[in-house]
Amino acid sequence: MERLWLAPTFVIVSLLILGPLLAFFHVVPGIAGFSLVLLAILVGVVFGIGLAAASAFATVTNKPWRPRAVRGAIVPLLVGLPVLALASMSKVPAIHDISTDLTDRIEFTPDVAASSTNKDPEPEMRARVEQLQKSGYPDIAPIDLSVPPAQAFALAKSVAEKMPGWNVTSADTESGRIEATATSRIFHFVDDIVIRVRPDGEGSRVDLRSRSRVGQSDLGANAARIRVFKAELEKAG
Repeated sequence: MERLWLAPTFVIVSLLILGPLLAFFHVVPGIAGFSLVLLAILVGVVFGIGLAAASAFATVTNKPWRPRAVRGAIVPLLVGLPVLALASMSKVPAIHDISTDLTDRIEFTPDVAASSTNKDPEPEMRARVEQLQKSGYPDIAPIDLSVPPAQAFALAKSVAEKMPGWNVTSADTESGRIEATATSRIFHFVDDIVIRVRPDGEGSRVDLRSRSRVGQSDLGANAARIRVFKAELEKAG
């Protein structure tokens, strides 16, 4: 009987371990491994609330199985409720495409665009996405450098090559364009990145676009990536 009460705990722990491991060792696609983690959280929420309610009922009615219900509720509550609380309080917009230039947005090359399951939205939806970015990430803006474009390009390329998880796939000095991918460590999610360097007065302007290939929400990863790149580039320049 004790095992029955602890069954949700066994399921949650197994999913939390198997999801990342299977994805990390390429046994399943990253999205499948991440889905197992989400399933563990869902099980935690459902059974945590259910077992907590059962514990309360057993306390009021003085049922002998109250201790088992309490023990069974501990892990589901610890896994499910904090994540649910964070999700409800999160101000991160549910978008996956972030750009420092929303007026003259950098476009991905056709082959890069084809590799993503996330396609560019229709114009009316694009306006909605841009508004979500502006309200959610008001600090995302072009990077201004006081050096000539050629030097700014070299600095941007050098910084991109040193960014953890990044792989620079192309760099064209004439167009001032750098393309790269960023791969997450555990689930191996791939995000596409394009950098553009242009003259701006006596200096240079660097724009950056980062887009996830899968998923409707990046949980703030692309905006965070742009912030780190900007900080490193300004430090180098």
